[in-house]
Amino acid sequence: MAIVVVLMLGMGAFAIETDIMKKTILLLASIWTAHAAGRQVTRLDDGWKFFRGDDAAAIANAFDDSAWKTVRVPHTFDNDQDPPEARYYRGPGWYRRHINAPANWKRQRVFVRFEAASLVADVYLNGQRLGEHKGGFQAFCFELTGGLRDGDNLLAVRVDNTRREDVIPLGGDFTVFGGLYRPVSILVTAPVVVTLLDSGSFGVFIRQHGSAVEVTSGISAGAAAATRAEVSTTIYDARHVRVAADRQTVQLAAGETKPVRAQLAVANPHLWNGVADPYLYTVTVDVRENGAVVDSVDQPLGIREFHVDPARGAVLNGKPQQIRGVCRHQDWAGTGWAIDEAQQDTDMLLIREIGATGIRLAHYQHNSYFYSLSDRNGMLVWAEIPLVNDVRGTPEFLANVRQQLTELIRQNMNHPSIVMWSLYNEISPRNADNAVPVVENLKALAKQEDPDRLTTGALAIDGIENLPAVGRLNEILALNVYPGWYIETAKDMGKILDRWNEFYGSKGIILSEYGGGASINQHQQDFAGRTGRAPSAWHPEEYQSLVHEENYAEIAVRPFVYGSFVWNMFDFASAGRREGDTPGVNDKGLVTRDRKVKKDAFYFYKANWNPQPMVYVASRRDTPRTEAVTPVKVYSNLQRVTLTVNGKSYGEKSGNEFHVFVWDGVQLQPGQNRIEVRSGGLRDECVWVLAAKQ
Repeated sequence: MAIVVVLMLGMGAFAIETDIMKKTILLLASIWTAHAAGRQVTRLDDGWKFFRGDDAAAIANAFDDSAWKTVRVPHTFDNDQDPPEARYYRGPGWYRRHINAPANWKRQRVFVRFEAASLVADVYLNGQRLGEHKGGFQAFCFELTGGLRDGDNLLAVRVDNTRREDVIPLGGDFTVFGGLYRPVSILVTAPVVVTLLDSGSFGVFIRQHGSAVEVTSGISAGAAAATRAEVSTTIYDARHVRVAADRQTVQLAAGETKPVRAQLAVANPHLWNGVADPYLYTVTVDVRENGAVVDSVDQPLGIREFHVDPARGAVLNGKPQQIRGVCRHQDWAGTGWAIDEAQQDTDMLLIREIGATGIRLAHYQHNSYFYSLSDRNGMLVWAEIPLVNDVRGTPEFLANVRQQLTELIRQNMNHPSIVMWSLYNEISPRNADNAVPVVENLKALAKQEDPDRLTTGALAIDGIENLPAVGRLNEILALNVYPGWYIETAKDMGKILDRWNEFYGSKGIILSEYGGGASINQHQQDFAGRTGRAPSAWHPEEYQSLVHEENYAEIAVRPFVYGSFVWNMFDFASAGRREGDTPGVNDKGLVTRDRKVKKDAFYFYKANWNPQPMVYVASRRDTPRTEAVTPVKVYSNLQRVTLTVNGKSYGEKSGNEFHVFVWDGVQLQPGQNRIEVRSGGLRDECVWVLAAKQ
């Protein structure tokens, strides 16, 4: 097996240019992780054998897996039938891979790290069980050192996405893909390392208050003998210039892990300031034996202060703002959850293009790579655990929820982009067991693990009405509500926000979900009198836009709304859905699930959030048409726009305060009609065909 040495020194960058934005966005694509100084990291992407089903004999080295599929990880059970529909497979699957252990590994330690496996994983080495991990979204790691043989070794993993009463999520409006859907790596280290076995974390935990920085590192000795190690903690600026340092010595017994705490200060710190200036320092922890560096870990440091104020909104480094947010699921057409770094880069580029300043990463822990992208792009991130809908009062349930929250925080607390931990989503008042003690327990755990961040949880309208004891536990009250889609009218968003903010003490609120569905193949122009729930089979693109226009007009004028998160940035798999034009898909995204089409509502937000000049003709896909007289709607962040149809000018107009321009009574001719809009040097156009009357 080839060993790949991964070097992570400071902040490498690469540039991607989009054909729409016409400018380069710098993205730092590498995950903040360990860089190699005695630590060797090998991704196990290829060479896996896979069987969808169960076979207990698969743990044996001599087991014949020749009839199994050969697959590449990341991989899901359902990659060959995507999107899965209602009766998609939920059960066990097996993965097997051979690993060659060279002789020099005897003097080192060897670990296997899974970035996620859904939902429960049992891991075996040469027929011996290493352990079990319950939870489909967190990284976990096992040490292989004592069980390795010279030469060939067999790693076998049983992964099961069956719904279980002791593993969250129990509910949720999203498909729970099964499999090894994030990368798996082998790590070969010196006997003394920064620990790899602390809840799947990188073993380094950073707290920051102003210029003061506290770094706690877990230093782990191998089982062979006691040792003495030197631990250096250094902060580097973005140019890799050292700005603070600490050095300590630690005595370790065989097999012992000890925390080493460094207190440092950064003089005149350069602040991490969101999308305006996402400046990052690097914290490097070096472990030395006999003067030589045997292990080294890099982690990001963003120096910033964040709080919320009911009168001012979300306050970052003293400056108030209303977070302009979108929600995201880790799901793509064709691959489900088994997405690679390039797909995650694409998601971030689209989120940057729309002009968002925040992301709700729902409804579970996302890939470490995406949190790192959020750091480097200045996103304000809501991170959450998959406690969705259903709650149980059993000790086993609580233990798993606590485990998943601990892993979320320890694996991600160093990301400056994360500004709040979410403890639940849409807890149902119909639960037989009381949710209050569970949420109280989780809130106390979150504050113990990370005293510096706020906690929240998203309540649906039935929960905010009927579970006030849960809502009052939130440090930030948050509401998922869909006026104009499921309830009332889109313009009722304002009175709903006013009511619940006042009911909970006028302490401010986050709108954690809102929006409506849209098929890019379904179109309609007249929505007079339409209220309440949208028909399940008819999701015209124009109605989604109308819901967002009227919802956002109510949100933007209320400073007590700290932020709002559109549901959703991208269409995503939801196996039980039968609506719009695609079974098994929730189509509330502003972009299609394959990321190929930005819906009209995407451009409404781009006009409001992205200052880069733009102009866009809405309803461009509504063709052929049957009505000769039609309105023309345009989104633009420019002051005045001119419309021309088939060479005839319909004049120049000013948009409303939310950048919507409308020309009524535009006459189309039979056949092709060229719709063109201009403002300054910008233009956009489309062709509508007026069908001949039958």
